[in-house]
Amino acid sequence: MPALARKPQRYFGGFTNTDRWEHFVSKPNDVFVSTPPKCGTTWTTTIVTMLCHGKTDVIPSELVQWIDANVVPIEEAVNSLAVQSHRRCIKSHTPFDGMPYFEDGAYIAVYRHPLDMMFSHRKHTINMKSSAPDHPFHGDADASLEFFVEQTLDFEEYDDSILEAAVRHYQSFIEAPVPANVLIIHYADMLLDARGVIQRISDHMGLEPDARFLDAIYEVTKFGNMKSHAQRYAPFADRGFWHDTTKFFDSGGTNKWSGELSPSSVALYRDRIGKLLSPAELAWLEGGSEI
Repeated sequence: MPALARKPQRYFGGFTNTDRWEHFVSKPNDVFVSTPPKCGTTWTTTIVTMLCHGKTDVIPSELVQWIDANVVPIEEAVNSLAVQSHRRCIKSHTPFDGMPYFEDGAYIAVYRHPLDMMFSHRKHTINMKSSAPDHPFHGDADASLEFFVEQTLDFEEYDDSILEAAVRHYQSFIEAPVPANVLIIHYADMLLDARGVIQRISDHMGLEPDARFLDAIYEVTKFGNMKSHAQRYAPFADRGFWHDTTKFFDSGGTNKWSGELSPSSVALYRDRIGKLLSPAELAWLEGGSEI
């Protein structure tokens, strides 16, 4: 089905290049997982891929394609999707307004406390072979926080690792009215009740699998198992993208930033995000619960 008529916002910079969507050919029931970086993207796409294939013995790193990123040549990404006979999963870190919208698709957005996202992204950046040695995330926590909070959003020099980008992504998906084919999840809820979230994702995809299959997905997608099989689950594991593929899965969890930032850095974050979001929006973004 063609995308609904709307002019998408162009995002370009770093890895992101939404012009690549022009080459994408949709199929009915495609599942799009879009999150800010380090918010449970790989966890979610793995769950979705298993649901799409009806089995846990899949290799998501070979199936899930990141269309709007200049990592895999677009021809290769499009061809990989074209030959897939099962329902497909497509990942993105782009806000909703930069993606094509298909009424017969399913969209899943996942969010995380912004400071947990930043701390995870620091380790992620250090583990990337392409990361510049002078990237602010290579510095101490307070220097990283200052960069994260004070950088401003630029659509043509788009940096998805900063606070304004995460907020932009969040606001794009929660803008009313939220389409019925959009599911919004919080990483904290996944940690609290992963089995329940798997059920929600399955329901959103219109599936009715046996409960034992959902139990199996829950077991296989536990953090320890995914980390110990990083070559199977980590994106670009076969492309020499990481210094250490297992470190793609660092530690999971939440509240990793507590006690790691100076009071002035926490105050800087609180002041900035309080100007970007309403109290209710901020409470959910930091803590979750069903939206």
